[in-house]
Amino acid sequence: MARHGEVVSSDAERLSRLEGAYEHLATKADVANLKSDIAQLEARLTAAMTSQTRWLAGFVLAAAAAAAGVIIAVDQLAG
Repeated sequence: MARHGEVVSSDAERLSRLEGAYEHLATKADVANLKSDIAQLEARLTAAMTSQTRWLAGFVLAAAAAAAGVIIAVDQLAG
């Protein structure tokens, strides 16, 4: 195989070098698999965010109810 700066002598050697140079590039199948993986990850993240939002909303409502209960209790005890 020719080194950097050497002249490549045959078409077969040139083709071999070109094929070797592109081994690290993604194929259409690789890109399709990546898109599928990203779509699955997006679905999982959406589900997780929905769950967290529901828990947060429940916690905020419970905290507001508890605070209102404390305010009412303090008002009745003090008044």
